[in-house]
Amino acid sequence: MRVRAKILAVGTILATAALATAATSQTVGGLDITNDQVQTGDIFSGQILNVVENYDLLQVDTSSHGNAMIAGNEQVDANLTSRQVLQGNVTATATVNGTAAPEDYRKSLGTPLYMTTQAVGNYGAGTTTDGKLVSNTNQAVSNVNVHADTQVNSPNNSIYGSGEINTTAVTNHQSYEVTNGRLESTANQQSGAEARARTGVVLHYSPSPNLYTATAMNNYYGSNSTDRGSQEHTVTQGSTGRTESYVSANAGNAWHMATQSDAAANTVSLYNTGGSLVTDTTQVSNGQVQSMSVLSGYEYGEMHSTATGVGNDLTAGNGDKYVNIDTEQFNNGTIDTQASFEGHDGYDAYVTAEATGNSAYAYACAECEADMTVRNSQVNNGDVSASTTTNITGSGRAVVATSRAIGNTATYYVSGSTKR
Repeated sequence: MRVRAKILAVGTILATAALATAATSQTVGGLDITNDQVQTGDIFSGQILNVVENYDLLQVDTSSHGNAMIAGNEQVDANLTSRQVLQGNVTATATVNGTAAPEDYRKSLGTPLYMTTQAVGNYGAGTTTDGKLVSNTNQAVSNVNVHADTQVNSPNNSIYGSGEINTTAVTNHQSYEVTNGRLESTANQQSGAEARARTGVVLHYSPSPNLYTATAMNNYYGSNSTDRGSQEHTVTQGSTGRTESYVSANAGNAWHMATQSDAAANTVSLYNTGGSLVTDTTQVSNGQVQSMSVLSGYEYGEMHSTATGVGNDLTAGNGDKYVNIDTEQFNNGTIDTQASFEGHDGYDAYVTAEATGNSAYAYACAECEADMTVRNSQVNNGDVSASTTTNITGSGRAVVATSRAIGNTATYYVSGSTKR
């Protein structure tokens, strides 16, 4: 299930987003922090690389941020007030062209090839260590575009070492990390923007595993603790714009290749290692969510094509016993996911499409005599559609296709039992 995958990815998501904190940023520690940022112009970053032959690492990192703020406190208590407003477009693009001639198809494009492309409207991050952080943040994005695009055009080149291409577009992002401390956070995220992430790959040959992803989110709020700490969150999210993720990969001969497309209008992802976790969240999605994964290989070994899409997503997990959740989710937008694979001769193909209107998932430590209190309300008024297409024109060994559409889903896990 998609909601379970978010639990595993909490730390990864936070770390990935923190890699690119450009534009306007400040790191402070102290008692009182006030941040006010307004961006009205367009932000753009782009790269184009033309490669005939490269037998070592090829790494391409591209990022654009409208507003960015980082705050931290260590061994002191701090108050943070932050307002970020974006009224301009944010775009990040990266293109690699493999220019080998058809008769030189064994020339390497990169061994390996890594590409990361990020477009973020408002970015906020806070860390608290051995102290208390009281945070009040507001992020707003008007009817603009937040687009990230990555393209590899290499019909005659090859990739001999494993690599990844990741494209991410997020309109509002707010995250925290707590280490042996206390976090009290109130956050409001509102977006009217179109969040779009697209990854495209055309490749002749690869005998190694390669992963190609596209992730689009309108509002993302996350928190993670690496040591004991207590967390209390009050989060309000609203999105009216379109959220689109699209990934397409085409290979002449690929041994092991995966495409993964993930689109979410509103996401809250919380994890606590020890102590208490309390959250009060309201998520409202009125925009369309579309996720598409297209994968093809004329000759292939093992291929995975996956597309997931959700209107509102809440994940809350605590490694300790106390969890208190109060959540309201309203989805009025259309959710559409499509995954496909096309091959001629090969072995195994796995094709998965999952679409969800509202999703809530929470757990507490099963060995700690867990104390969990939940109040959940979910209303889905939007159409939810998930579809897969698989076409093998020659011979293959195994095909596994899964299509799953859910209006509302809620899972709460304590003491080895599941209640829905």
